Amino acid sequence: MNSDSATLFQRGVDLFELRDWADAIAVLDQVIQQQPDHDAAWCCKALCQGLLQQLETSLASFDQALAINPTNLKALENRGILLVQMERPKEAIATFDVLLQFQPMDYKAWSTKGDALVQLKRFQDAIHAYDCALEFNPNDFKAYSNRGNAFVELGRYHSAISSFDKALAIHPDEPQIWFNRACALDISGKKEEALAGYDRALTASPVHVSSWVNRGNLLAKRGNETEAIASYDEAIQLDPKATQAWNNRGLALRRLGRMKEAIASYDQAIATNPTNYEAWDNRGYALAKMGKIREAHASIDQALEAHPNHANGIYNKGYCYAMQGKTTLAVDHISRAIALNPQKYLPAAATDPDLEMLHSNKRFQALIKSYRKLS
Repeated sequence: MNSDSATLFQRGVDLFELRDWADAIAVLDQVIQQQPDHDAAWCCKALCQGLLQQLETSLASFDQALAINPTNLKALENRGILLVQMERPKEAIATFDVLLQFQPMDYKAWSTKGDALVQLKRFQDAIHAYDCALEFNPNDFKAYSNRGNAFVELGRYHSAISSFDKALAIHPDEPQIWFNRACALDISGKKEEALAGYDRALTASPVHVSSWVNRGNLLAKRGNETEAIASYDEAIQLDPKATQAWNNRGLALRRLGRMKEAIASYDQAIATNPTNYEAWDNRGYALAKMGKIREAHASIDQALEAHPNHANGIYNKGYCYAMQGKTTLAVDHISRAIALNPQKYLPAAATDPDLEMLHSNKRFQALIKSYRKLS
C-alpha cells in the first residue's frame, strides 16, 4: 500500500467511526480507485453501505473483499450478519461455517448463526449454536435471550424462562427480555407472574408498546375491561398505528356493551392496517349485535377476503345468517368453522346463546350431539 492510499484509508476509517458513512464511502472509493485489490477498503465500504441500509450493494462489496482475500475474517463475519438481516439464512450459515473454521471460538459468529437457524425454524440446532456462543462468552445476554425464544418455539417454557433469567442477571433493565419472559409465562398459564413481567418491562421502558398491549390482553382475560382499555390507550398514545391495540381495545369496549365506541376502535385498527382481518371480523360481529346485518356481512367479507380460512369470520358469517333466518347457510358456515378448528368452535356452537335460533335445526342438533359425545 502506498503512503497516499494508507492516508486515505485511515481517513475513511476515521469517518466511519464518526458515523459519517456517506463521506467515508467517497474516501474509500478513492482508495479502491488507486488500489483495486485493497480488501480492507472494500470491507469498510461494505460496512458503511450496510449502515446506510444499502443492503445489496453492501453484500456486493463484502463479496469483492472476499474475492481478493478469502480469509478476511471481518468481511466473513459481517457478511453473515448482513445475510441474516436480509433474511437469507442458508447463505448466512454457509458464511459462518467458513468463518468458524478459522475462528471456532468466535461467539458472535455462533450467536448470529443461531439467529439464522431460527429463521429456518431449526430451533434445536439454534439452541446448540447459542450454547456454543455462551461457552465462549458466558456474558452474551443476547444469546441467552434468543436461546430463550427458541425454547419457547419448542414449547419448553421452563427452559425458556431459565434462559431469560440468565440474560436478565447480566442485563436486568432490558425491556424486551422481560417482555419475552412474560410471554413465556403467559403461554404456560402463569398469568399473575406474566402480568408482573409486563409491568417489569414497563418499569424498564415505559414506552414499550408491546408490553402495554399484552398487559391489556391479560387484564381483559381477567374481566378487567376498563383497566385493559387504559393499557391499550397507553399503547396507542405511544404508537397511534398500533393496529392490534386498536382492535383489542374494540373487543374490550364491545364486552362492556359500548358497541359504537368498539366499532370506532375497529375502524382505527383498519385505518392503520386495511388487511387486519381480525378487526374487520370483530367490526362485523359488533354490527350484527346492533342489528346491522347487511353491514356486518360486508365487514366480515372483508375479513375473509384477506384471510379466506379465518374460522372466526366464517363462524360469525353463520351467526349473521342465523339472525336473518337463513338456517341452511348458517349451519353451513358453522360447520365450516368447526371443520377448521373443532376444539374451539364445536364447544362454542354448543353453548353460544347467539345461535339459539338454530337449536331446532336437525343438522345443527347433529353437530351438538357429536360435541356431547366427545365431552
